[in-house]
Amino acid sequence: MIDYISRFNEARAWTDFRYAGMSNYPLRIDPSLQVDVPALVATIAKDFQQFIDSTDDLPGRCFLIARELSYIIGAMEIRHTVTVGDVRLKDGLYVNIARERLASDLDGGCRVDMVNGVPIGKPIDAHCWITLENGLVIDATILASQHRKSPAAQIPLTFEEAIYFTGKEGAPDLEYIPMATGFVYLQRVLTSPQDGDFSTYLKWYRDFNQMMCAIDLERLVPTLQRA
Repeated sequence: MIDYISRFNEARAWTDFRYAGMSNYPLRIDPSLQVDVPALVATIAKDFQQFIDSTDDLPGRCFLIARELSYIIGAMEIRHTVTVGDVRLKDGLYVNIARERLASDLDGGCRVDMVNGVPIGKPIDAHCWITLENGLVIDATILASQHRKSPAAQIPLTFEEAIYFTGKEGAPDLEYIPMATGFVYLQRVLTSPQDGDFSTYLKWYRDFNQMMCAIDLERLVPTLQRA
């Protein structure tokens, strides 16, 4: 956990150095903060069951799934932020992206191709997950992705099984490597008026700041309750 927090703080500073502003929510990690992880996982699983047919549909959608996670976590009044980078698996890196490539993506901006007359965003190599305010990682796509390689792949994971969190019993050994934090990567690389998910992402950016401001305000002045 300590190594991850150190890497996260370095990634947040690097992101701020390049693109300062509220697109990079200034999450300060405090490992002493308590999060009811079983309740959080149960809430996420229940939510996912309402609009996702199977955990087989999770891989390859890490940014959109992170959006859904963010709304759920925010509704539970837990500070958090989007985190972008890579994951070291037992047999190598998950997406094999280096900080230099990520920086190049940021500088290059959003790239959209036309496929049969329809604008489609170019594939993204980076992986995305959520970091909670106590330093825990929440990732709802990587376990389903790795499950595809297992002998039991024909039987999808349950939604509870598919949700990775730091310290999850029975989960593979995963080393998360944060490189950028907040919405900077999403806003620079994924978001374009030409892309079909433009309005979805834009609403999330605006709602997120409102969620975090409400949580910050209530913790600063506990007598103030959300309207």
